[in-house]
Amino acid sequence: MTARDRRKVLLAIAVFAVLGILSGAGYAYLHRNDTICRDGKPPIQQNDNGLGQIMYRCQNGQIVTDSD
Repeated sequence: MTARDRRKVLLAIAVFAVLGILSGAGYAYLHRNDTICRDGKPPIQQNDNGLGQIMYRCQNGQIVTDSD
């Protein structure tokens, strides 16, 4: 493998890494307002019962469960 081929491979890896980071950041930015409470506000309390299920209490009194 020549030095030119090695540079092409490293450049391709760098391009894929940058595209992956940018796509992940874009997805997080677009979905940043997703919330589990109906009122659109973040939960005020969470309780993990140790079995992989988390109970959230919303500001309006609603209880929401979320399984991982």
